Amino acid sequence: MELPPGLMASLIWGEGSNEEMRLAVKSHVKRLLHAAPSLPDGEQRLGAAVEVAFAWARERSATGSPMLENRAALLALGILLGHPRLVGLVGPVVEARDWPRAAPIARATLRGRNDWTKHFFVSAALTVLSAQSPSDAIGLFKEELDADGGSGFSFGDLMADRAGTTFALLATRDAAAARALQERLTGGFHVDDFFPEAVDLPEDIQDAELQSRYGGVGGPLFRAYAAEVERRLWSCPAYRALAAAP
Repeated sequence: MELPPGLMASLIWGEGSNEEMRLAVKSHVKRLLHAAPSLPDGEQRLGAAVEVAFAWARERSATGSPMLENRAALLALGILLGHPRLVGLVGPVVEARDWPRAAPIARATLRGRNDWTKHFFVSAALTVLSAQSPSDAIGLFKEELDADGGSGFSFGDLMADRAGTTFALLATRDAAAARALQERLTGGFHVDDFFPEAVDLPEDIQDAELQSRYGGVGGPLFRAYAAEVERRLWSCPAYRALAAAP
């Protein structure tokens, strides 16, 4: 459905109340696009993009709100690494002429998977735009749709959704946690700190198998794998440290 430009953003932020955030996101987008030609190839591209975004958040929040800047960084990363349609929820923060410059950033991979990059950063951006529960529900709903004749339900994708949500929650929980993440990322983005191994989790589960073998969403085997996703997620060093922060 095509909606008038800016309508969704105004519904989320309120008419006229999103200017500060929109300008912050636009600044982060501009910074990432400026850095794009120098980002490394391959698996390191994602980490380098996160480092650029949060270094800029740290610099901009030296005399301002680290929570606002981290939110802006996550929204910019969500648009450039997750899905460009997130612009419709944020507002006009990317010029039409700049989308070709964004293409190399969008090819970043997470543990060798471009789709996990998208899941991670779309979920992180949705967490900024909403409460945790709706963001997780959207991710789960997407996986259920995939199971019905699409690519199939994937616990690996669910891991990426949950990791993105958790990353965003801890990046924006309060000022102390926001600054703690900024400081941590000055030492670099290390995948193991934020996203556990997920290649062995079941994928491509079609709806019939999801119902018969896993008991559907909420069935015994489904709950067992969902619990394993959570166990692996909270074993990540960054999440353990940030969760324990006062």
